[in-house]
Amino acid sequence: MIKAPPTLDRSWVAACGLLGGVKPGNRLTLDLSDTVRVDSAGVCFLELLRRMYREQGGEFNLQGANPRIANQLADEKKTVAASAAANTTAKDGPVQRVGSATAEALGTSVSALSMLAEMFYWSTIGFFKRQNIKKGALYEQMYQLGYKAVGIIALLSFLIGIVLSLQSAKQLKTLGMGIFLVPLIGITMIRQMGPLLTAIILAGRTGSATTAEIATMVVGEEVDALRAMGVNPMQYIMAPKFWAISLTMPLLSIIATATGILGGYIIAYLYLDMTSSMFMRELAKVIKLEHILAGCFKSMVFAWLIIWIGCYFGFRVRGGAEAVGRETTSSVVAGIFIIIVANALFSFVM
Repeated sequence: MIKAPPTLDRSWVAACGLLGGVKPGNRLTLDLSDTVRVDSAGVCFLELLRRMYREQGGEFNLQGANPRIANQLADEKKTVAASAAANTTAKDGPVQRVGSATAEALGTSVSALSMLAEMFYWSTIGFFKRQNIKKGALYEQMYQLGYKAVGIIALLSFLIGIVLSLQSAKQLKTLGMGIFLVPLIGITMIRQMGPLLTAIILAGRTGSATTAEIATMVVGEEVDALRAMGVNPMQYIMAPKFWAISLTMPLLSIIATATGILGGYIIAYLYLDMTSSMFMRELAKVIKLEHILAGCFKSMVFAWLIIWIGCYFGFRVRGGAEAVGRETTSSVVAGIFIIIVANALFSFVM
């Protein structure tokens, strides 16, 4: 048995050391006969002791409490139980879950649209009002986001062009319509596969790198340091990336389209015995300016989506290294998903 002091407050709770000695099967009786006052820390302390002894299979008892303190402890116990029951009901209720998910989705949408508006403002109008951009940042980002991606985009597009052409040529050859491989692969690569494949590759490469870079700056408090120096982090970090990917994405899309058509030409030459002059003549017949403009426009929109999503997930990170990895993964998944959805919408209007 342990005798409690006249005032069961925070200082006695910190000094008694009872919370560290709970072992399985222990028994503790706390005498409150001399206690005249119990503050909120004391009430929490008694409730915590009761739970710890119960979880360890022990026994915890109170004795000697005057009627006022006994009523206070009983009221606090009822309040805690009612609150726990209410929280459990609300948590398990399907209406509550749907409402919480809807509210979270709306909040995320508002934050993302706000980030999109800031991206366009600080990259256009705000860029000329206040230039908080490191010298040479645009060229550095063009090199990182554009030039270093040329190899992987050209190789994958070339392989995709070969695969598409080979599968199509097998069917067309059986029908005696091998010549139609040229317009098929040409229009497909210019309007669809070139911009789409480039965007998906950059969403995995550039989008993840952007999110990881910004998230690391947020976790390392570099973004807060920029704000403390009076530098707008949106303009300093986002604007060079926005312009770099806007300038390089159409060029990368053209490279992807050209290498994809080159893969189609190899299949047409080797599998369909089509001459180079015939392939180029048929290709010139189907290529129109509207196809090229549509592909460039789609690639530009995809570029904005990639940098927007990458920056959004980077700036919203909270926590440490684990949060950086989680937001980077979310950025890649969301980026690829939105690009495919946008491409499907473009298919209906373009």
